[in-house]
Amino acid sequence: MRKTPPVPAWLRRLHAEPLCTRRLVIRPLHRGDDRFIYPAVCESLKELAPWLVWATDAYDAKACRAFVRDSMRDYAAGRGFGLLMFTHGGAFVGGTGFHVRGASARYYEIGYWCRSSMAGRGHTTEAVKALLRLAFASPDVHRIEIRCDPRNRASARVIRKCGLKLEGRLRKIVRHHDGRLCDHLVFAKVRRARA
Repeated sequence: MRKTPPVPAWLRRLHAEPLCTRRLVIRPLHRGDDRFIYPAVCESLKELAPWLVWATDAYDAKACRAFVRDSMRDYAAGRGFGLLMFTHGGAFVGGTGFHVRGASARYYEIGYWCRSSMAGRGHTTEAVKALLRLAFASPDVHRIEIRCDPRNRASARVIRKCGLKLEGRLRKIVRHHDGRLCDHLVFAKVRRARA
């Protein structure tokens, strides 16, 4: 069985000191965060459902509590790094984080969602730019990837504003909750090779 690498120092530090931007505080999940997440998902289900496989009518308070618990365990074990976005005033904006990818050359994929009442204000773009700066400040990070459904124009706009380049299209790579197979566009930012 392959051993999971330890939590990188740059991600471990977020427990002690959240990532702050001009308008946002980005931090790992804590016990009880379902009280923020669940109402936001319920409010946003119609907008999230076309793009996110977990965003279904079956998503309930119990599933949300399990998500928080599992996210905390995954973070501690170095399997994935779920993060939440809040305004400096404490309003919950949405979820983001780093998924660990690659076996021989570990890299990260950023995922995100924004609650409907906070959409269109540039919060997600601000968060992704901050996560990119955080990751690439570590010499161990060589690649960050973001994927989105080709029809999700809003998500693709965020990705392009953050400076990631389109690398290609993966055809029929994700089975959505309604059974259809969906394509994903793959965008990435890579560390430049040193001369």
